[in-house]
Amino acid sequence: MNNLTAVNNNVSNYNTRTYDKTENGTDIILPGQETSKDIFLKMLVAQMTNQDPFNPQDPTQYVTQLAQFNSLEQMMNLNTSMEYLLGATNGLLVNSAMGAASNLIGKNVEVYVPKEEAGEDYGKKTYTGKVESVHIKDGVVYMNVRIDETGELKSIEYGALVKVSDEKIDTGGETKPEENPDVDTENKGE
Repeated sequence: MNNLTAVNNNVSNYNTRTYDKTENGTDIILPGQETSKDIFLKMLVAQMTNQDPFNPQDPTQYVTQLAQFNSLEQMMNLNTSMEYLLGATNGLLVNSAMGAASNLIGKNVEVYVPKEEAGEDYGKKTYTGKVESVHIKDGVVYMNVRIDETGELKSIEYGALVKVSDEKIDTGGETKPEENPDVDTENKGE
């Protein structure tokens, strides 16, 4: 009966063990798992320590593998640098667009109707109105435009800008002087 219990214990231990290392203690990397230069270096060291002393590997293979390791490390460093540069460039572009859009506050603009509203006519229909403010949402610059036809305040992408004017924009393409109640038109310096 003791033998049967020992066999059952060995089988249960065998079934519950996880196999994430080889018998030499090297980690097993499954497809889809993250790899890095450290793993490559560990594999090279393991290969060197476990080689047959009576039949050593050709030293040129080690030089080749070290060159590959160096190339891998340089590519990873380049990738990191490119990601940083891309982030910095995107930040500069958004800041530049925000600066240009903020100069439009108080100006009359003609903009394309947003895709959601225009549907199949996107790029054909336009709104006219006055820019009241600008903001950034998800890395995109938007202008808050008071639409002339409805008086509604709409958030329009800066990229949808068609025309800018100090005067009211006629949908027929002509500009009309904007009436400004703050200016006294009757007293002309007489």
